[in-house]
Amino acid sequence: MAKGLKDAADSRMARYRDRQARGGLRRVEVAVPLEDVALIRRLAGELRAGGEAAEQLRAAVGDLAAFKPAQTGAELLAFFRGSPLVGEDLSFERDRSSGRPIEL
Repeated sequence: MAKGLKDAADSRMARYRDRQARGGLRRVEVAVPLEDVALIRRLAGELRAGGEAAEQLRAAVGDLAAFKPAQTGAELLAFFRGSPLVGEDLSFERDRSSGRPIEL
């Protein structure tokens, strides 16, 4: 593609994304298994459309995807004890080198 055409296409895309952002939409990119592509597109379409169906979908999926940080030390300890690295003999040491020389 010629540089002028590429610049024009980039400019159109930037304007389109600006309009979408002003409308309250954000572009996201996700990697999903091939069989889930149509599902994710349908979910995104429902959410964009708004309405009661979107609210129900947000409620259902939101509960599954909710991040709940540990509120107590016991919860944090349980999180670390559930790690797949429990029982592994790991040794971590801090790199004490002064780094690499740079020219300013």
